[in-house]
Amino acid sequence: MKYKIHYLLLIALLSSTFGLAQEGERPTYVAEEWTDPEWENPEIFQINREEPTATFYRYPSAEQAIAEKGWENSPFYQSLNGTWKFYYADSVAARPTDFYREDFDLTGWDEITVPSNWEMQGFGLPIYTNTVYVFPKNPPFIPHSMNNVGSYKKTFELPTAWSSKDVYLHFAGVSGAMYVYVNGEPVGYSEGSKTPAEFNITDYVKEGENQVAVQILRWS
Repeated sequence: MKYKIHYLLLIALLSSTFGLAQEGERPTYVAEEWTDPEWENPEIFQINREEPTATFYRYPSAEQAIAEKGWENSPFYQSLNGTWKFYYADSVAARPTDFYREDFDLTGWDEITVPSNWEMQGFGLPIYTNTVYVFPKNPPFIPHSMNNVGSYKKTFELPTAWSSKDVYLHFAGVSGAMYVYVNGEPVGYSEGSKTPAEFNITDYVKEGENQVAVQILRWS
């Protein structure tokens, strides 16, 4: 029997590039026009995302689960919270398109704490309104020049004991639309502000060091 293994990654994001500066000049990117994106298609709200389930975390035995008294202490769980490499773009056209490649140069990228909110970390404008649109209403279209994009990257070590088990990447809450990549390969897509999203990444991970990349759009 295989055990489900969950990486817990909590990103609560609503969306200027003056956060935690790193060494090296901040790079700029120019992306090609994004035609027919998923985030402007009302019929697409997920790709390769797992069906919602009740949240349970597993232990090797009932005795160990009782003794540990905390799901985060399970050997079948690893948190990806912490410091991530981060690039904020004010528009879709300014996003890095191939950032998920394993050999992508992150020189000049910022760092951000996960979980966090973009605006509270110095990226973008906070918007405190729930009654007025911040862009012209023309559903399902969103001005690409106003749709902020955050790109995240992080490396992690896959425990040796997990090599024969199913591995799931779990997002506890993402505000916006997100594309997920592991080791340079596209894994899936999800929309649904603040709702959990989970992906089976068993076929994407490898022994030792792995790389996860996530690109998030503020509006969808």
